[in-house]
Amino acid sequence: MENSHLETFKAEAQGNGWPTNVRIMDTQWELQLDEPTEDGGSNSGANPMQYFIASLAGCQNEQAQVVAEELSINIGQIDINVEIDLDLAGFMGMSDNSNGSYKNVRLDALVQGNATDAQIRTLGEKVDARCPILALLRTSGCNIESKWAKK
Repeated sequence: MENSHLETFKAEAQGNGWPTNVRIMDTQWELQLDEPTEDGGSNSGANPMQYFIASLAGCQNEQAQVVAEELSINIGQIDINVEIDLDLAGFMGMSDNSNGSYKNVRLDALVQGNATDAQIRTLGEKVDARCPILALLRTSGCNIESKWAKK
């Protein structure tokens, strides 16, 4: 199989206690990841899971723009709400690893625009099938509940 569309993403992290500073290579972007004070951090940034769920929401929106254009659907605003249930037993050392720790994803997308209910359902099915972050969760065995509807 040819990987003509393979793109490599790179990041470099530096941690000296809390927080962790991450530089996204070959860009101007730097992120600061931390934990809330009650978890030992200094609450100076979102934690890694919060960035992960934000990445899922952003990926769904970007994929929706691409798919809507391909389907010639005129959409406006998309409101995306995402929840992920994560079993922290592995992270906390109560289990040998974190395999299978993602349990459930609940995704609700409300789409504004000149599209029918059927077009919105098709849009959602294609977006969910093509979003690489959702695919990562799907292949981990996570249960995914996704609802796309017209606003």
